[in-house]
Amino acid sequence: MNEFLLQLDMQDDARHEFIGLLTEKKIRSGFVLFDHGDLADTLYFVMKGRLAVYKSTGFPEKMQVIALLDSGAVVGEAALMDGHLRKTRVTATQDSVVLCLGKDDFEIFARNFPHSALLFIKYLLLTVSLRLEKNSKRLALIL
Repeated sequence: MNEFLLQLDMQDDARHEFIGLLTEKKIRSGFVLFDHGDLADTLYFVMKGRLAVYKSTGFPEKMQVIALLDSGAVVGEAALMDGHLRKTRVTATQDSVVLCLGKDDFEIFARNFPHSALLFIKYLLLTVSLRLEKNSKRLALIL
């Protein structure tokens, strides 16, 4: 199981419930997990393989890789927000395995285990914050 569950201080019953919500998906190299403009309704945990995150450059049909995600990474965090559309394309660069957490399932989990859901949201916020910091440092080197 992904390391993130070990980092969270969830009660055993909450952890068991959370794990039960996750579904495994095997994807082949080249498979588009989600695309720019898709409705964000699923969060993914990379268990095996590598995913590339692409962002539009502003030129028609031109995309730029902005991140490579390996085992242990989380992608698609916006899925936990209502009505959010994807802003990136995520593609497997090699055969991969991801665990999927649906928005609706997480909302039920949050109603049943609010403290554990808050811990998970804090984990996601830390993950996003660290990515932003890393990208800001990279951008500063370019400029």
